[in-house]
Amino acid sequence: MTYSIELLSQGNAHRWEEFNSRCREGTPFHGIRWKNLLEDVLKLRLRYYLVLDGGKVVGICPFVKRSLKLFRGLSGIPRSEYNNILLDGTFNADDINEILSLFSNKYSFLSFNTYDSTLPDRIEYVNVPNEDGCNILLDLHQTPPGTIWKEILSKDERYKVSRFEKGGFTVQEVGKGGGMEKFYQYYRENLSHIKGYILPFTFFERLLDSFSPDEVRVAIVTNNGVFAGGNLTLLDPARKTAYFQYLALNRDLPNKYSPSYYLSWEGINWAWENGYEKISFGREKLDNPRVRSKAKFGAEPVPIHSRVVLLSKTASLLYQLRQTVSGSREASAPSTGRVS
Repeated sequence: MTYSIELLSQGNAHRWEEFNSRCREGTPFHGIRWKNLLEDVLKLRLRYYLVLDGGKVVGICPFVKRSLKLFRGLSGIPRSEYNNILLDGTFNADDINEILSLFSNKYSFLSFNTYDSTLPDRIEYVNVPNEDGCNILLDLHQTPPGTIWKEILSKDERYKVSRFEKGGFTVQEVGKGGGMEKFYQYYRENLSHIKGYILPFTFFERLLDSFSPDEVRVAIVTNNGVFAGGNLTLLDPARKTAYFQYLALNRDLPNKYSPSYYLSWEGINWAWENGYEKISFGREKLDNPRVRSKAKFGAEPVPIHSRVVLLSKTASLLYQLRQTVSGSREASAPSTGRVS
């Protein structure tokens, strides 16, 4: 094998997009339009690399540039539900160290996510586990809405859903200039309540400009001018996958109303009726209570394996020295091996 890496450019952008389209794990979050959105609105310093075996693209790696004191490194792109590296299905996990060595010429550390549980065990560089997480996925072929309603949702959960229909609430799809301001108002209030990161309104404007109406759905629930909630879904028609992305909630509704339940149920049914096969409820920490909440609709967590790899000898030695001084080396012993 003769591997090499190339920084994404106008000259190879079509190869990036082609690989993302044919890769089983490819998503809209790996596409160049999403990259442009993050760079233009959030001003992130992104570094996207293609991995080549000879002249064939066998992987794509979306990263953001990071600095830690005197060390330069790369991490998975932020503000994205899916930021894992993508490798060809025929890629041999034993070759991961050859790929990492190509990054060691320029960077001291590299943090990446993968769904392949075999990759971390093959890493010979000093590496430490990063935060464990999962993407929560619902397979509508295995668990269609009828099954969810009859066999998965409890009586109380079905009541939370039907309460909106009985209360006269209706669903409306909105777009730029047609209700997005109200959606954003309650999105912002919801994120403030849970102390989350609030994206600027320009992010949503650019999102609607960058993706077609067939790729973005914004649904809001109202009743005589009362806004209950809204859900922005990013759609991948080719892969028949819907990504529940951004939630707007009116937390001043009476306690008998749970708009998040109704929005999830409405979105599931819309996806089923429009030929979608999978729904992503987004990324969560494994110990987050929202994992259990989303599993109530039949979704299952798909583990994400995360590693911080120390590529330079100096970074490796400093890490091991700190572990020794703190007395915690045995409690969190990393895999050790080759360093450059």
